Amino acid sequence: MTFKKPLKIASGVAGSALLMFGATTALASPLTQGSGAQGEATGTTQVVNGNEVAAHWLDADAGDYVPVANLQGIFAFNQEGTTPNDELFNVFGTALTSMCSKPASEFAGEQGGVANFYLNVGGNIKKTFTIDVRDLAKDASQETLMACSCATGAPFGQASVMGVPLSAVVEMADMEDGVNAITTYGADGYGQTLPLQYALEKKALLVYQVNGEELAPADGTSLQLWMPETVASYFTRNIVNIELTQHDGDLDVQQVDPSYRNKVNILNYSDACTFKAGDEITFEGVADDLGSSITAIEFSFDNGATWTSCATDGATADKWVNWQFTTSFDQKGDHRMTVRAKTADDVVSPLAATLLFEVV
Repeated sequence: MTFKKPLKIASGVAGSALLMFGATTALASPLTQGSGAQGEATGTTQVVNGNEVAAHWLDADAGDYVPVANLQGIFAFNQEGTTPNDELFNVFGTALTSMCSKPASEFAGEQGGVANFYLNVGGNIKKTFTIDVRDLAKDASQETLMACSCATGAPFGQASVMGVPLSAVVEMADMEDGVNAITTYGADGYGQTLPLQYALEKKALLVYQVNGEELAPADGTSLQLWMPETVASYFTRNIVNIELTQHDGDLDVQQVDPSYRNKVNILNYSDACTFKAGDEITFEGVADDLGSSITAIEFSFDNGATWTSCATDGATADKWVNWQFTTSFDQKGDHRMTVRAKTADDVVSPLAATLLFEVV
């Protein structure tokens, strides 16, 4: 079977596959694996775009489904998926701050805004200055595919972004001794302080174009801070000020809550779909873990008694894994697919994603 590369998160696989797509997400509650193993009511069910997906610890009493052990199939993956701009800044979590929770009001085509590239740079530097980042963009622009993920189980996104390295602005500042922190402030005053060395090592970008669209907000600048393998609370939009400062002691960087690491999502749903015994069915989804690459996607059709492990050789940590698994079923009845992922540092998805479907 030939796979279509899902270049957009909202592109489902057609053919004899599950026929529809949805921005479904397996979210976790901050629970320990031990509590789930005791058969308590753990996990969550979320409805997104009218579609429902469940995430839970595996349990022995999973319902009356046809068990299929060690099911084999055709597996493929890429890291090319992007989230459409009309969803990118709206589908993230419930946080009241940070870039990912605010409406996407900065696109010029929708708001008639004017691109603004001016930044004020201050703090513990010998002379504050204002720069038009367009002057740097002529020679220093970079384009990259980058994932953005919240720390606590919200949907994540990925985009092709173009911008100027943050390092290009930092290099222009005549910093005082001991400067070790940086904060980018948006027009609304939002800003999160980062270790300067961390931001430089992660090759943070001052982004002015997302998925080919120039940003042009009504307030602030057209610049957003994006960083690979960093939680979205540090991603700042409409940046107007950069402060380079001295910070006493160690400055920690927020990490993903362990209960929400290694997210795995199923993008299909089976409502109104009819599958006959022997039909090929293609499942697809996304896996992502900030800071560690995905090394395998694993599938179980017998509630975790057996797992089919599919390696994702060459996958990198800065992008998500867009996976597809095609198989068929000989036995009629209700079936349940459970999906999890593994990372290079041996973390298994704390919560698995599931999909129910019927073969007739």
